[in-house]
Amino acid sequence: MKRLTIFTLAVLVVAGTLAGPASAADGDKLSWTGVNYTKFLAGNRHYDGSMYNFTTIPGEGYGDNGQGTEFELLFSSRPSSKIEVNGRIKSRFNQNQWTNWGGFGGSPNDIGSVGGDGGEFDPRSNQYVKLRGITVNITPGYTWLNRATIGSSDFGMFDPFTIGKIRYIDRDNGKGLFFNGSFAGGQISYDVARMSLSRLWAGPNYSTGEYTSMDAAYGVQLRSRPLDYLGITGIFSYVNDIELDPRDDDADDGRDVRQRQRNQVFGLKMDYSNEFGDFADFTFNPAFYYSKYYTLNDFDGDGNLDSGGFGSYTTYPLGNLDDVTWLADFNLDNIADSGLSISGQYFDIGSDYVSVMAARRESDVLLTEGHEATWYYPEADNASWRGTSVLGYGGFLGHAQQVATTNVDNEFTDFDEPMAQTVIGWKGFTVVPSIGVGDLDLSAELSFIDYNTNWQMWGDDEMYTWGDSPYPTTEPDAGFGSFRNAYMPFQEKTTNIYVFKANYFLDLGDGVDVHARWKYIDEEDLRINEEEYIPFNEDGSVNNAETAGHYSAVDGAKLFTDLADDDKQMDMYLYEIGAGYQLTDELYLDLTYQYYDVELVDGNTAFMGNRSHRMAGGDHVKNNIIADASYMIGGAEFGMIYQWSFGEWAPNFGDDYTVVTNDDGDRGFINNWGGFESTEKREYYHSRMKAYMKLLF
Repeated sequence: MKRLTIFTLAVLVVAGTLAGPASAADGDKLSWTGVNYTKFLAGNRHYDGSMYNFTTIPGEGYGDNGQGTEFELLFSSRPSSKIEVNGRIKSRFNQNQWTNWGGFGGSPNDIGSVGGDGGEFDPRSNQYVKLRGITVNITPGYTWLNRATIGSSDFGMFDPFTIGKIRYIDRDNGKGLFFNGSFAGGQISYDVARMSLSRLWAGPNYSTGEYTSMDAAYGVQLRSRPLDYLGITGIFSYVNDIELDPRDDDADDGRDVRQRQRNQVFGLKMDYSNEFGDFADFTFNPAFYYSKYYTLNDFDGDGNLDSGGFGSYTTYPLGNLDDVTWLADFNLDNIADSGLSISGQYFDIGSDYVSVMAARRESDVLLTEGHEATWYYPEADNASWRGTSVLGYGGFLGHAQQVATTNVDNEFTDFDEPMAQTVIGWKGFTVVPSIGVGDLDLSAELSFIDYNTNWQMWGDDEMYTWGDSPYPTTEPDAGFGSFRNAYMPFQEKTTNIYVFKANYFLDLGDGVDVHARWKYIDEEDLRINEEEYIPFNEDGSVNNAETAGHYSAVDGAKLFTDLADDDKQMDMYLYEIGAGYQLTDELYLDLTYQYYDVELVDGNTAFMGNRSHRMAGGDHVKNNIIADASYMIGGAEFGMIYQWSFGEWAPNFGDDYTVVTNDDGDRGFINNWGGFESTEKREYYHSRMKAYMKLLF
């Protein structure tokens, strides 16, 4: 087909005619404001490759030491009563540390290295300032059009399951055409958008291919409130990722294009709120989503995967998929005037649900706390898939946020920022009761989670091999698991989460804010759960060639001959207590202590020992001491958070392997790469600090 841009041209023409002749006389002058954000990092891992603690992007660098400053200029102008212009010009931390002394020097041969070695030749270390967002808002005063926006947006007018907000550091990097208005006498309001796709992440293999200029996402949202207590919202999003068609060798009549990726998502939401007499205020918010996703791997039709195709390490599952997601939230507030409230949520997120533009971070779509972010990778010390350690033993603070995509984004974050995890495939329900009695606030959580990804060999009778699977498998689910892992070839998993929290205002001095949290996670995964997939027979012969090739035993370990051999069971307890106090009018300090006690039985380690980062079975104890201070003076905000983590791990990989001893006298065994895996107890000590200043002027 020939690529036509009728829609794009039409909206541009409409946008152009809306403005009409502008008069500068009735407008405001250009105004500027600024932000200075200075950050100090200090930790005993002594990495200084970047001013961010965490990233998985190769070559970007990460660090827990250094000093850096971001500078931001925000401008706005109203040239007429119907036109408003906003934007910002901003630097970024990246490798811009004070020790760069302006970013001069360096070598062009060092571009791409970490630690600022590229100097002025590398934009990540030369203290560049860049246009980050520019928006023109037009308010023509028409009855059918309230606002037209040309340029940057955070896409926040839509929905995290369809078109979600972009992470805060890219808050307005996305650009497009946005229209908001109403019709039917104001009974129905609408949002219509055309957004250019990010070529950096919005497609398979973290890319939208080579021909990116016309790749776009389209969104339509209709909202109505037919009754005072009832609102209805319908949403549709469409992603169109195209490439030049290599089969078109006649350029005389233009060039044909083919779709590399297509995604349609339909959403229907309802919000109901009413009073049940004097019993309680009641809200009920059900939602339904349906997605269709298509990827084309073979562009020239020769039956082979082309260079522009996708590897097994990819952003979304591949192929021709469709699935549904159900969600229902309810809340009973102040039941019988007792102070008791009960919130709940039912969720069922399809294993093949794909929304390319869904929120990747910062939008918590589930009510549950989810997993604890202190373990965000499978292994005890949070070593990454590259075999290196990034954040380190302490991990992220707090519990996880949940996002409905496998394209999870935790990039360019520090340890005190929330960690996002994928919930593709999750199904279950959460109940959260809460009550306030005087100065005491109590709440609890009960979550019971099953998985739509509970299947054997990807749920396909043709038995996809690991390399041929259409599902991305990152940080395979051994040990604690991974924030971005949604799929495994074999799974039979359940997760139960129990939480109790208390907050008490202690009338001592100016008042002490006492807080406590108890949490228990019970997680079980039977993994291979059908005898036909057991790799070996008791006599050592092969029972299933496909699984035997993957679950081959490490040197000296027992063969996988029984369904129970690969089972996983994790019992995680958290005990947390802390207190905050207003020391002066400007200074507030909070001290928190956390104690984790984890027993992890991980059967995979006996036969998947070819990668050391999967080793985490055994008993874990972790202690966290956290000091969080904030200081306000004038227009400046100062903050500091310090964490000291210490603990131990007593490995337990089972008893059925041959014990060997290394040169240091440690007991363990040899993995398939010839490396030594120690089974001796290990101790960890991890300290880190982040201090910052934010100044608006």
